[in-house]
Amino acid sequence: MTAFVHDSAIVEPGAQLADDCKVWHFCHVRAGAVLEEGVVLGKDVYVDAGVRVERGSRIQNGVSVYQGVEVGPWCFIGPHVIFTNDTTPRAGNRNWQVVPTHLRAGMSIGAGAIIRCGVTLGEFSMVGAGAIVTKDVPPFHLVMGFTAKVEKMICACGQTTLPFGSPLTEVVRPCCLANLAPSPLALAEALAKA
Repeated sequence: MTAFVHDSAIVEPGAQLADDCKVWHFCHVRAGAVLEEGVVLGKDVYVDAGVRVERGSRIQNGVSVYQGVEVGPWCFIGPHVIFTNDTTPRAGNRNWQVVPTHLRAGMSIGAGAIIRCGVTLGEFSMVGAGAIVTKDVPPFHLVMGFTAKVEKMICACGQTTLPFGSPLTEVVRPCCLANLAPSPLALAEALAKA
């Protein structure tokens, strides 16, 4: 394995790490987890068994990514974001079922947000810091607050506000060309043409 794994991190046998991953201090990556190319885990990140983190994604300090959370390519998960995976948690529940959460390509979650299981965060959507998300977030939209509400439609890099209902052909703006790395930019351009 040529991925960078800090000496204090635990990567269980059976976890799969692409060669250019970085796993920092005190992380725990469970058996059966998959970290694709360019994934970076900040300090004290937990990745549960069976979780796949797709290429280029960044998970910041203090995040636990539980079974059922699907992390698409080029996602950003800010520090201390909280995920759930059970709508009716009880200790000793014999019929516990994982409820999936979908993080689509290019989406971002701000620090300290809480994401309730069963939602989809659409492509290049953005969740404001501290928001509590209980409903799906449409692609290229920003949500904020308790509970999170759609505030505006945004471009692929999140710098430009667009009128609600703008066609996807308008989501890649000049600011996106300057701000996004080539791979997520190409992904956004492909979505805009679809």
